[in-house]
Amino acid sequence: MSASDTNRFLIIGAGRQGCAVAAFLLEQFDNTAIDFVDISADQLSQAVKLQKDVARVATHELGVSPVGDALKTLMADAACVVSCVPYRFNLELTQESVAAGTPFCDLGGNVGTVAAQLELDAACKSANIAIAPDCGLAPGLLNILAEYWSADWDYKSVRLYCGGLPQNPKGVMNYALTFNVCGLLNEYLDDCEVSRGGKLEVISGMSESERLNDLALPGEFEAFATSGGTSRGAKDYAAKGVDYIYKTIRHPGHRDVIVAMWEMGFFDTKASSHISANESHELVPWDVSGSIMEMNMPSDGQDLVVARAAVEGTKDGAPVKGEINLIDYAVDRFTAMERTTGFPTAIVAAALAGMYEKQPVEPGARVPFQFMDPKLVIDELIRSGINGISIR
Repeated sequence: MSASDTNRFLIIGAGRQGCAVAAFLLEQFDNTAIDFVDISADQLSQAVKLQKDVARVATHELGVSPVGDALKTLMADAACVVSCVPYRFNLELTQESVAAGTPFCDLGGNVGTVAAQLELDAACKSANIAIAPDCGLAPGLLNILAEYWSADWDYKSVRLYCGGLPQNPKGVMNYALTFNVCGLLNEYLDDCEVSRGGKLEVISGMSESERLNDLALPGEFEAFATSGGTSRGAKDYAAKGVDYIYKTIRHPGHRDVIVAMWEMGFFDTKASSHISANESHELVPWDVSGSIMEMNMPSDGQDLVVARAAVEGTKDGAPVKGEINLIDYAVDRFTAMERTTGFPTAIVAAALAGMYEKQPVEPGARVPFQFMDPKLVIDELIRSGINGISIR
């Protein structure tokens, strides 16, 4: 295999999610190579150690904002740029990737940023490339799975559920942090978009709690509305007259603790002198609470992900129902959250780079569920070792 036959993927952000993206691309294809970019030399060193074929990995100690000439050159030479850094960098990185004429995808995480990225649709078409923000587990994978029956059914409702949970739950909340606490609290406390009766509506975070006892994971769980997993789902389904909601799965009682803390002001974002021993120094309750949660809910690396995409509709005039259930556990080098976030993102990146003959991607700016084939994604996840997927 010559260098010209190699698809070089530029992964910006050498954290654990970026490492999982790289592992999929290196281990599922023999004609790929990875360029990691990160501002931390230690992070880059750890990223290399997590890969099985280090000969196909290069590292670059660079900042990402503003985008410098060295990073622009890497972008121009890449088969696809994959952003695994915080969402505040994604718009600038997307713009530079489009200017370089290179496909781009990211982990999403912010509705406003994604909306701005999607406004680059005309520029993408002019550059003859595709970009796809909002990959990962939710909003990415779950919304893709919901489209499994869309070619044959007239949809009436879509209900998505997803939870990252510890395999060994402890404490009153039965939870361990599997990603950044600020992102978690944003998902919990922000308003949520849903579709009802063909209309886009906004409901409060952590509202509309329900109990679930028939998931792929035995036991009873609770699920409640959160803002993190919708992407364009509510808007697109509302335009089609389809009901849509996304909910987070937790052990029973978790929601009540968070709501009680919320009501008592633990997540206020304005500084207060009432929580400081030094009256001249004010503290922000959100910052203090987040730090305490990080200290007291650390992950032991032994997590699981449980999820469901449930669809109701009609086929040839008759009512139909379908469910895709997913469960995955920490394996080898990666947690379940890293696997179910990084691997779907890598599949989208490979599609954007033209590596799947059965998954052509037209130029433009779209989120993954608007163009990815659910059957291909499921097959690729199974090929990578995520076997806990059932369709009924």
